[in-house]
Amino acid sequence: MAKSPEEEHPQKAFGWAARDTSGILSPFRFSRRENADDDVTIKVLYCGVCHSDLHSAKNEWRFTNYPIVPGHEIVGVVTKARKNVKKFKVGDRVGVGVVVGSCMKFEKVRKRKLG
Repeated sequence: MAKSPEEEHPQKAFGWAARDTSGILSPFRFSRRENADDDVTIKVLYCGVCHSDLHSAKNEWRFTNYPIVPGHEIVGVVTKARKNVKKFKVGDRVGVGVVVGSCMKFEKVRKRKLG
């Protein structure tokens, strides 16, 4: 039997999302997939928003899928660490750079030319 969307994506999250090419941000609740054995969960404390985020929010590069939560450089605290994670533990302060958890669908992203 197929899983429901809630079963496939049980982690609840909150962000500020652009929903169209205006780039205007509004509150947005969404679900994330359950962590895999190599993943950590991070409580985001700070997030940088750079000009590439503005391009994405306004679909100026013509590949934005809405809604989009801009901001890809974050600092936070690890709240969960799965069994294969060796480098981080719960309570660690961490920073996350560009293109983490990307679908890697776009050539420029794969070559790390965005951000």
